[in-house]
Amino acid sequence: MDIQEVATSSVDSQVVLPTPRDWSVRYGGCPWLDGGMEEQVHRLRHALEALNSSDGAHKTELNDSEGNARTVGWYSRRLGSTGLLASNGQGHVKLSDSAKKWLSTDDDRILAGILHARILLFGEILQILKDKPNLTHGELKEEATAKYRLSWKTLDPVRKRVGWLRSLGYVQFSFDRKLSITDAGRLILPLLQIAQPENIDLEAEPLASTQIRLPESIALELSGMTDETLAERKSAFGYIPRSDVKDIYESIRHLCLFFEPDATKDDFVAFCGSDFGIKETSGTSALYALRAMGLVEQFSMEGYRLTAPARDWIDSEDRWPLLATVHTQILLVGELVPHLVEVTRVPDLRTTVNATYGTQVSLSEIRSRIHLLVACGAIEQLAPGQFRATSEGLSLVNQLPLLSEREIPGDSAIPAEPEYEQGTLNLLRQEVTDAATDSQHPQRFELMVQRCFEALGYRADHLGGPGKTDVLVHYPEGPGKTRRFIVDAKSSASGTVTDTMVQFPALKDHTVKHNADFAVLVAPTFAGRVISWAAESNVVLLDLENLMVLLENQERNPAPLSAVTAFLSGQDGSWSVLESAWRTQQRATDLLVEVIDCLRREFENPDGETGGALTAEQIYFLLRDAVEPRPTQAAIRPLLDLLSSPLIQGTVAANKGWILPDPPSQIARRLRTIAGQIDAIAGSDSTS
Repeated sequence: MDIQEVATSSVDSQVVLPTPRDWSVRYGGCPWLDGGMEEQVHRLRHALEALNSSDGAHKTELNDSEGNARTVGWYSRRLGSTGLLASNGQGHVKLSDSAKKWLSTDDDRILAGILHARILLFGEILQILKDKPNLTHGELKEEATAKYRLSWKTLDPVRKRVGWLRSLGYVQFSFDRKLSITDAGRLILPLLQIAQPENIDLEAEPLASTQIRLPESIALELSGMTDETLAERKSAFGYIPRSDVKDIYESIRHLCLFFEPDATKDDFVAFCGSDFGIKETSGTSALYALRAMGLVEQFSMEGYRLTAPARDWIDSEDRWPLLATVHTQILLVGELVPHLVEVTRVPDLRTTVNATYGTQVSLSEIRSRIHLLVACGAIEQLAPGQFRATSEGLSLVNQLPLLSEREIPGDSAIPAEPEYEQGTLNLLRQEVTDAATDSQHPQRFELMVQRCFEALGYRADHLGGPGKTDVLVHYPEGPGKTRRFIVDAKSSASGTVTDTMVQFPALKDHTVKHNADFAVLVAPTFAGRVISWAAESNVVLLDLENLMVLLENQERNPAPLSAVTAFLSGQDGSWSVLESAWRTQQRATDLLVEVIDCLRREFENPDGETGGALTAEQIYFLLRDAVEPRPTQAAIRPLLDLLSSPLIQGTVAANKGWILPDPPSQIARRLRTIAGQIDAIAGSDSTS
């Protein structure tokens, strides 16, 4: 790659930045190393240093910055487009000269130049935010699409690019979800050769160019769908029996042809048993799956027949009408295709779409959708577990109404918002955000902050008034021991609290008066000397963005309350401990779900050798390439023990392994009952 020397205006030295590639050959995807929005540069530096000390073989394992094992091949797939990695000519990976220069100089401007040179619309985002500050991710996408005629259907490309720019310190994200360029971003901007729309060819042939015609009944159904009806689609894909000679498309068509002209449930179940060799319960599950997909309808007590869209699909002898019909009934079908413009692995796809649409679809459910998309030609498999959209698939998606994406405060991998006891977490977030700028009614914000700390799991009392703290929070410290900390809530009409609005001596007095261990100051954002004064006074500052991240993660994957308290008290490294605890909990939950799904699939289609039972070793081999990071048998066995407890009754021992005696819904029902009863205990106001 050609390079040029550019003199900086802020320092005496010079920085060498790569010359950007021609716009038409820049990479449309964007690398991502998991983790939070502002962790990417730190994770990349750690990865490159570890890789530089390794042999570079694709199967060599490296520990990432969180201690998780990642192979060199994993990093090669993630970073292959950046120019940071190269081949040593013997099939191994090494660092490029550009990567070595960045590591040796510790100058992040070099990294920005490397990414800008190869990635489409990277530095250009800084120019857009300079010209039009305070944009949301959605508004930034619209601005970029209009200016550069990009065909991005989702916010994911924007979020990833913004994530790197935030990590580099060039873009900041405010509590009101607005993006703006920082002073450092303004300084780097003249060093980057920003592509101007008038100087580049924006008339390139789009990926999606094939015209696909859908039957009138299906097109009519699609035209009537709103964002509300799209959100109400069924999340479960259902069970479709398969044979060695039929893919999922052929299986669905074979099953539907049985309903010519109609059939009873018993006839269909018998047909499934004879043609696919499955049990009666599995045949019933297949019937329910066809109904859920909008292909079969019940017209009498026992009678079932094809729906009008199903008949039109079969008459068309084309695969696209089936995919469009299923999309109208099942959540996240067509929505997956735009997220596969670049080659993507299934675990990464699942993380992205759950974050984008606020869903909690499992890996197995994503795989079921992937199988149908591949069978219909909407996406293609390039390698085991790696898929990419086809031009025909993108053309179809252009005709489908897609679920709206969520604007996410914080990281790009925040799943669905869980329910809060007096509404939803989304409602709580909106209420506390509104109250934070209602300076005419400060008590409103105090009460909302109290609710937030209760939602985190604390017992919180609203006091307020002269000489008192706003919120007194109680937390446990061992059996029979309770300690306290105080919370001061400051609202501001401007959205920013400065040093003139805070009396730090009063906070110290409140801490002593209430026999509290420490003080926390909550506000929309902070500016001025309040930040340095808080540090001098041992007061922890908590802005709304970080409070929301705490709430969402603690509701979804609650870490021990002691870890939250450590963060609120200002202990060094406590945020990293919290993030690690959240990730560990999420991975354990994901693995538990995958284990249950393995047992379910084996139970419904038992192997002649196992009789429907699986050992921990067999489950490991089934999941080792499907779950990131790769699980271990040591992690799987405790989950099987948990499921086999008399309280859950999720598995029973059989044939030297484990078997699933009931549908997963029964396990979920028992767990909900247990959780509800524990909640009842937690809700009792006992001070004994």
